[in-house]
Amino acid sequence: MRKLFIVCTFLLAFSLMVFSQDDYQTADLSEMSQSEKAEKIDEFGKLGECEFGARFDNLLATLQNKTNAEGYIIFYQGKDVLPAEYGNNVNERRARNHIAFRNFDSAHLTFVNGGFREEVSTELWIVPNGAEPPVPTDTIPKPIIPSSKTFLYDRNLISGNELGDFSEEFILASVKAQQEAEQRAYEEENQPENADVETAVEETIQTVEEETEIEQSSPEEIEEAKFYWTNEKFGGLIKNQKDSSGVIIFYADDAYYDVGKLQRHIEDGRRKIAEAAKISHDKIQVIFGGYRNFIEAEFWIVPKKGESPKPTPEERPIEEENN
Repeated sequence: MRKLFIVCTFLLAFSLMVFSQDDYQTADLSEMSQSEKAEKIDEFGKLGECEFGARFDNLLATLQNKTNAEGYIIFYQGKDVLPAEYGNNVNERRARNHIAFRNFDSAHLTFVNGGFREEVSTELWIVPNGAEPPVPTDTIPKPIIPSSKTFLYDRNLISGNELGDFSEEFILASVKAQQEAEQRAYEEENQPENADVETAVEETIQTVEEETEIEQSSPEEIEEAKFYWTNEKFGGLIKNQKDSSGVIIFYADDAYYDVGKLQRHIEDGRRKIAEAAKISHDKIQVIFGGYRNFIEAEFWIVPKKGESPKPTPEERPIEEENN
């Protein structure tokens, strides 16, 4: 993920000028009249990070050239969005993060929750001063959270973030030993001149980086980062829906990760969710659902007479035999 972010940022940087608030404020304010109408310049559905950022960069560049106008961004959620995302649009978070990264003054932007459509969608508008702002269109009623049947409330990947890849601590000891042996064998085969000096330098740099990272992060921050995948609202919903319970189904490659250790981590997360909602830990069950390529957790709500959710593991890929 970090490499993808760097590549996207690098590519986008060549296509845009640096956005400057001073330039925005000092440009000619006479190029638009108040009689002009709002103009939709883009509309799109689900996009990857690079393309998503490029669409917003185009909006920001357009606003920089049309200084007597504002940008309106309308976010629509699809009807298939999980209940955990109701009122918490993922694309709006992505947009705000990207705009902040570009150091663009968000005072010139208006973010609008457009409600729901059949499919997720985002509209980008240019609105001259005095023009009527756009309003959401083609919407459908907000989905209703079920109360009498089992449903999937949320899902999250359990992997790394800005403080590190905490999934590494769940790798099987045998896998780590094999990886280290392969790394040593590779280094021996590709040993450059002055290898001892280079190795010592690399080890020193790595040690300094690790110590700096630890110093900058408090134990509380590290603890919170390890459990960023938990959802306190999940526990609150269990509490509010009388006689309901919860199930966390987690998935992982059990040939690569220590499932027992991983389950204990999930159960610690369950404890945090239960304590935040002031409910018994027993109200939430933890189940290993089988193989998936990434460590992932699903959060299910089960009413009193509801059926238990069934795990949906992925098919394990067949490894090709070495010739």
